Amino acid sequence: MMEDLSLHVLDIAENAIVAGATRIAVTIEEDESRDLLTIRVDDDGPGMNAEDLRRAPDPFFSTKGKRTGLGLPLLAQAAEQCGGSLTVSSVPGKGTKVVARFRHCHIDRPPLTNMAGTLAVLVLGHPEITFRYRHSRGGRTFRFSSRRPLAGRTGPNLIALVREELERGLRKIGRT
Repeated sequence: MMEDLSLHVLDIAENAIVAGATRIAVTIEEDESRDLLTIRVDDDGPGMNAEDLRRAPDPFFSTKGKRTGLGLPLLAQAAEQCGGSLTVSSVPGKGTKVVARFRHCHIDRPPLTNMAGTLAVLVLGHPEITFRYRHSRGGRTFRFSSRRPLAGRTGPNLIALVREELERGLRKIGRT
């Protein structure tokens, strides 16, 4: 099992990129009043046919020529161990949506940990991809789009700029 949920988000986003996605939206909703944490990753990739979608949660299935595909099964296991669930929906030619739900206060729920670092790696490692991020917590929402900080900028300051924007936004909603 991955030690924190931000690594699951990284894995799902990287798989979407490998599959051909050009737009990826990550949504985190922390609803402590309902004891619910929802992580959603939507992409505009090629989607999956019905057979691949059926087999996606199988740890011994991968479309990448490997013998295993552990990302979704490990996320499903983490969610289920915390009283939650994982759903994957996909339409060929339209993209894929992964939704993981957790009991927010469950003692075994992995922490979100470093979402700013995860998103910075994705944004800076794949400048050709449009990333949108929305994180809601305690009635406050932080939104981020990779197009804003990247617009016409290059150089070493870009790393600090992206990371600072993400960290500042997450601090405003009570996330560090």
